Amino acid sequence: MTKNSKVKVPLLVPGFRLLRADAVWVTISNWADGLEQRYGKAEVIAGQSSYSVTEIKDKCFSSKSGGKLKSKPSLFRRSFLGKLAETFAKDLRWYLENRKPITLDEGQFKGAPFVWQHHDLFQTQGLRLAKKMGVASVLFVDAPYVWESGKWGISRLGWKWFARRWGDALPCKKADLILAVSDEVKRAVMDLGVEENKILITPCTVSTKKFELADDVEVRLSLGLKDAFVIGWIGSFRKFHSLDLLIDSFKDISSTIKNTKLMLVGDGPERLRLQEKVAHLGLQDQVVFTGNIPHSRVQDYICSFDIAVLPSYENEGFHYSPLKLREFFAAGVPVIASAVGDVKRVIQDSGGGWLVMPGKKEDIVEKVRNINSNRLMLESYSTNAKKYASEEMGIMKQILMVEDYLASSQRK
Repeated sequence: MTKNSKVKVPLLVPGFRLLRADAVWVTISNWADGLEQRYGKAEVIAGQSSYSVTEIKDKCFSSKSGGKLKSKPSLFRRSFLGKLAETFAKDLRWYLENRKPITLDEGQFKGAPFVWQHHDLFQTQGLRLAKKMGVASVLFVDAPYVWESGKWGISRLGWKWFARRWGDALPCKKADLILAVSDEVKRAVMDLGVEENKILITPCTVSTKKFELADDVEVRLSLGLKDAFVIGWIGSFRKFHSLDLLIDSFKDISSTIKNTKLMLVGDGPERLRLQEKVAHLGLQDQVVFTGNIPHSRVQDYICSFDIAVLPSYENEGFHYSPLKLREFFAAGVPVIASAVGDVKRVIQDSGGGWLVMPGKKEDIVEKVRNINSNRLMLESYSTNAKKYASEEMGIMKQILMVEDYLASSQRK
């Protein structure tokens, strides 16, 4: 298949009601964008609806929350039984979602080299469509669902075996090719009984084009950060992001470096607690919480950072391939990161940032102070980051990997 062939490639994902993680939708839109560039057209089938690449991009990181804080959950929802009931209800919705028929004209995808599906609990619609079309099925796995949620402390007392066997293992075994975002995710998929030779490692990717047109000046002016040294972070506010470590580090940084600001972009369950912590530390005038922003403006905010920080308390079991790291690099923003997982490898290979020991506030503080006193070094690392993003983090490289694998499989 050549890139001049004009065919439409289907991407199968759950509907927005079920799949709510913004970063996942950005990954989906990046794949859709890349497949459209490669083959002519791509269509995202989300539940019972279909979306073009442009429509999916517009939906990413919706700003509908308007920056309002969410109230704390009730005592029952925070109890073990409440959390267990909520998890069961979510899993049941996933199970019922997969049983819904998808009515579409397979003829519109004639000539498509494969069907791409995002892995979610129990979901096999894309695999069934691929079989019906007589083409390969490609399953993109951020992480096996039950395995990952177990890392978050989520219990499935009484049905974990069922969810793991039928929700995670079955789709992975049925797919012709698995795309895992990291080495640890690959190992977790193999633990489900999947053969190693049908797994490729494809870390999250980013499109560098949009960062070339970023308007960071307007962001800085609107937030009163015109001449500030801005330390930034973007994402969904969850406990595993270790933002307490970043805020505690910033408290020490701000006491010695004048006109330093911390910008936290996004929203999530930890945001209210973190804002209360910032107020308690007396940092409310130096820490900016932007709330959710439209994905079309992500590049403007990231390009307004002088440096970004990816903190982590953990030094083991870090399985993510953070999209935000790719976006920081595409913007030419150097990164201070805890030395964990895929992040450690990227920082070492790129020369686009600095590694610190996980959980070490003092290391982060010292790095920021050194960087602030040597802006020429900052420019050098910025150049390295942008170069690495352009050469190693593009989606087209991964599409070619998929093509090579499927071509070699057909020859066997």
